[in-house]
Amino acid sequence: MSESIIFKDRSKLSPRYIPTELPHREGEINRIRNVFKESYTNPEKFPLSIIQLIGPAGLGKTSSVLKASKIIAEEFANHGHSLNVAYVNLKLQGGNKYGIYRFLLEKFAPDLPSQGLSAEEMLRYLLQHLHLKKKYGLIVLDEIDYLIKTTKDTGIIYDLTRLNEFEPDSSCDVKGVIFIARSKEFHGKLDQAEISTLGRFPMEFFPYTLEQVTDILVKRCSEAFNDMAIGSDMIDEIAKMTTMPHNNSDIRFALDLLLYSGNLAEAQAMERITLDQIREVYGRIRTSMTPEDFNDLSMNQTYTLLALVRTLRMKKRHYAELKEIRLSSLELMQEYKLKKLDIEDHLHDLHTRKIIEVNSLRDIGIPSQSLEELESMIQRKVKLTRRH
Repeated sequence: MSESIIFKDRSKLSPRYIPTELPHREGEINRIRNVFKESYTNPEKFPLSIIQLIGPAGLGKTSSVLKASKIIAEEFANHGHSLNVAYVNLKLQGGNKYGIYRFLLEKFAPDLPSQGLSAEEMLRYLLQHLHLKKKYGLIVLDEIDYLIKTTKDTGIIYDLTRLNEFEPDSSCDVKGVIFIARSKEFHGKLDQAEISTLGRFPMEFFPYTLEQVTDILVKRCSEAFNDMAIGSDMIDEIAKMTTMPHNNSDIRFALDLLLYSGNLAEAQAMERITLDQIREVYGRIRTSMTPEDFNDLSMNQTYTLLALVRTLRMKKRHYAELKEIRLSSLELMQEYKLKKLDIEDHLHDLHTRKIIEVNSLRDIGIPSQSLEELESMIQRKVKLTRRH
């Protein structure tokens, strides 16, 4: 029995955890596998293959590659061959190509000394070792765009896309090199020869839809949380936050939001994660409205913001419809004896100031504030203003 009233296994929310199934990335995994499908039976005859994966953070690029690589290695083993996979995160492991090649040599040939060898010699030794041991290799270089941007050294792409030219009289036993990047911008730093060997048509990872994010989070929550710790309505709200344009369907962002909201619920001795806890965590992750922003609001803008806050709290949703906010504003006008409140104009002003988000007339919200805290701030301002 779990000691936590919230979590079953919080490690399942770690970006390093790769679930048994990767929902909505089966097509990408199969495309990677298909590149190597003819290598299993006769790997010596199979040429070096270069793959590029492009897409923003949190879209499953790394997980898809690691999942596909594991399956490819198993297929090699099923056919009586040995394939070692070397994954390198260039943001963490990189620096220069000498350090990267030394890491690769240690991964594929841990018994071979690297001290005193040049970068090119380490690659040659790596290839010779695989050939002598009758083993094969697959190299995965993550964040290649970061390395090119920070070091401005494109030599690693030139070297690794031409591994088959190091020993032209024998087959190249590194069967594939997979480059992962967030965008194609780094192509601008490459010369024509490097672009030619890298390939001009990368495999692109596109943002998940709202339904896909919801499906992914439901499956992950079933592994991470105790029963009843998080409701489907809360998962829907987090999915909606995640698919906002500025969050770009980043599943890592969603997992962080789930983890920290769960931690907050646990710290407050709650049995379920609430919308206010999610909002509070979201407000910490994103830049919230500053006191200066709030003080600069006119009273009509403040009343409009209060109408939106009350609507959201009453509906217990992350977003409200314009007609619902209008009803709240009418109640406010009676409560505070206001003669006029043009909420459409004021909502537009609040949206321009980036205090609220307006995605459509049925989709108006305040994602980065705790509603309870915000309503208290507004009430204090209203009381102070009406007193004078």
